[in-house]
Amino acid sequence: MSLKTYITDPATGRKACVMDGIYPHSLAVATRPMIVYDNAIKFFTNDTEGVNMNVNAGFSGTPEKIHDGTDSTLWTATDIVGGGKTTFNSADRNHTVAGALSIKVDNSPVGDVYQIAKGSPMNMPDYTALTMWINVDKDWKLGDVVEMHGWDTALGVQVGVAIDLKDYFAYLDYDVWHKLTIPLTDMGISGSTTLDSFRVEQVAKEGKSPKYYLDDVQLEEVGIPFRYELKADKSTWLHVDSLSIIVVARIPSTITGASMPYLSYNTLLGTTLISGLTYSRKKEDKTVLSLQIKNIADILELPQASITSLGSDGVDTFLKIDQVLTAPLILKPEEDDILSYTVNDDLSGLTRFRISAGCRIEYR
Repeated sequence: MSLKTYITDPATGRKACVMDGIYPHSLAVATRPMIVYDNAIKFFTNDTEGVNMNVNAGFSGTPEKIHDGTDSTLWTATDIVGGGKTTFNSADRNHTVAGALSIKVDNSPVGDVYQIAKGSPMNMPDYTALTMWINVDKDWKLGDVVEMHGWDTALGVQVGVAIDLKDYFAYLDYDVWHKLTIPLTDMGISGSTTLDSFRVEQVAKEGKSPKYYLDDVQLEEVGIPFRYELKADKSTWLHVDSLSIIVVARIPSTITGASMPYLSYNTLLGTTLISGLTYSRKKEDKTVLSLQIKNIADILELPQASITSLGSDGVDTFLKIDQVLTAPLILKPEEDDILSYTVNDDLSGLTRFRISAGCRIEYR
């Protein structure tokens, strides 16, 4: 026995009707998208430089040298917790020019801490960034957390916040010296006058903890990395579907009679990056993803990234790389979500360098 069932609007009492005629018996209904978006093109921007990323983020002045594996007499490195796995004057690998030594950390257990201390307070407002060189021998994986933070030995307290070293270099690229550039603002120590040392702790591990070498640690006096950010406006969510990179440089890129452009995979249109661009995604003020980009190959290794346009007039060459994201990234202002690219090198030799995002705005 069939049931007499109707679709009725409770406010008006109106019922859906069955359509007859040229169509089979059916209900006449209307649908609409549950969420309506506005399309938007957004650029990664910096408060002082706008959208232009071809800036000079190099360092100058007189750095405060902290440790170079004891090739020089600098700050004093000691073990605080554990220590059987650290060697502060290892001759295995070296980065210092005319040097021979570096700090070796050989699969330290979780909880091990070592310290590099000056012996007197530093006036941190005189400096802008902490730089160092790191070489991973083996075993550094996603689940490994090696944190560095400032320390006040007189009071026995941490100064600022701890940063995870792997957020500042390509930690899966083994047996290569990488330069890390860490803005002091990231560590929350740019205004400190009580800091007199730095501590490094093996906080977590995935399987075996990493074996790595650290060298040429120093504070930079003049110069600062430039961070370009993308985030949602208040009362909106920003759905990021794609990223586009445009680079222009004054270099020739054609060979007469050749069938492909003359471009180097290991530069950014002729510019060599030392620290590289840092791509970061932050959620609730925590870094959930960080990548280092030093050249064209690093960009093209990203999923669904491809060169979509390039050309030259014989003097200037332009290159456009697009990346369609596997799933949209949703940036929410209430969770302080931020996508950013940080320029850590001198890119002023580029004619143009910008990064944009194809987005949809959802009003909340």
